Amino acid sequence: MPIFSLFFKRIFPLIVLFLTPIIAVIAINSRSVAFSTQTIAQRITSPGLTTPTPIPVPTQTPTPAESQLPIPVPLPKNTLPSDIKPSIPSPTPIPSSPQFPTNHTNRLISPPERDNISAYLRSRNVSTNALVNALTDTRFILHDTSVLMSPSTLDRERQIGRGPLGLGVNAFLPRENTTVLARPNFYEARRPTTTEFEKASDILVKPERERLFRQAWRSTNDNARRQALDTALANLGLSWSEIATEQTEARGKLAAASGRIYTTATWSVESICTRFNGGDRSVAIPNQEEALRSACAPLSNYFNIRNTRVKSTVAAEIVQVGVRSERGNQNTCSASNPNIATLPNPAYSETQYTSATALYLRAALAAGKFPQMTTHFTLDTFDPAGHCDPRCFNLTKLYSSIASVVGNAQGSTYGITPSYGTRSGTNNIWWDDRICHGSAP
Repeated sequence: MPIFSLFFKRIFPLIVLFLTPIIAVIAINSRSVAFSTQTIAQRITSPGLTTPTPIPVPTQTPTPAESQLPIPVPLPKNTLPSDIKPSIPSPTPIPSSPQFPTNHTNRLISPPERDNISAYLRSRNVSTNALVNALTDTRFILHDTSVLMSPSTLDRERQIGRGPLGLGVNAFLPRENTTVLARPNFYEARRPTTTEFEKASDILVKPERERLFRQAWRSTNDNARRQALDTALANLGLSWSEIATEQTEARGKLAAASGRIYTTATWSVESICTRFNGGDRSVAIPNQEEALRSACAPLSNYFNIRNTRVKSTVAAEIVQVGVRSERGNQNTCSASNPNIATLPNPAYSETQYTSATALYLRAALAAGKFPQMTTHFTLDTFDPAGHCDPRCFNLTKLYSSIASVVGNAQGSTYGITPSYGTRSGTNNIWWDDRICHGSAP
């Protein structure tokens, strides 16, 4: 039998028999794939289907033995020339602390410094303030009371520290006890002033200022006066009796021919001038418009400066003795005055220095920057009757304490550079070796 006949008659049928199930499986799988693809395509493109149905894609987790191949990233089509670098936005700069002695006045607090300050205040159970505002200028004024203040007196200041009431001081620092926060909302705009600088007496001297206040009041009608008195004391947390007392006193002071004019009366005149300078002529008495204009014109700049100074300042009174007797010479700035009470030795306690450190750091945290440390002696040098407090205070020691807490280099300062002596305009810390029990730092 020829070989080809043998192949087709005996071998080929065996091959066909062997391949038939394989071809059937392939055909079934092909139909299954075709059907699946067609069904998916039909679901995606069916009319009325607005959101394509998500198709799960199986993932295959490689075994530890398998190596991960890097995915090639194509180069950008439009590459920059070699001499041009892409512009990358600069991040917001974070303030950093200098690692050498420097004056940190009004420098923004860095995050590490903020952490150090917060931890220190928490360790002393001192409440902290949120950021008030980014004032261009902040200051921390050191005073001494020049009179011993009893715990009951300090507690009264704490209770009445609202609006025009009290002494306007933010905190009192007793010799042994903890700090008394009379006005815990630091950088408060509506409080009595504590210095002639805050009163802006260098801008408008007291006699002329009070003359203009009274001229403005006399030129204003009764209805506008009542509204001004109400505006002056609005939203300050005062009781009805406190408001009535303040308004009665303010009316009397402004109606008098002379005498001191206090906070509520000052705010009332400010309210009148704000309305008038804003174009409201109805506040003036008939035929007195020119008199009101001539009074309010110079007062406008005065009020702006006064308000800016008050709201950028924290005032601290360190409790200290004053004079021996109220009948003798009351000048505690004269080292030759025999009526000056003998100061303790040392003049201030460790408690007072520690309290001053915490209070300053609280003021710094509230402002987000280091306020300018200064003294009443410094700010009121332009005033012939200026004060000299705090007497015998070691500002160098306070600066060292602040630097240690914050983490700044020793030798750093936070305001005025200490100059110890008794000469106003030359020195900024009043110091007499005999009164202060030793030489200056």
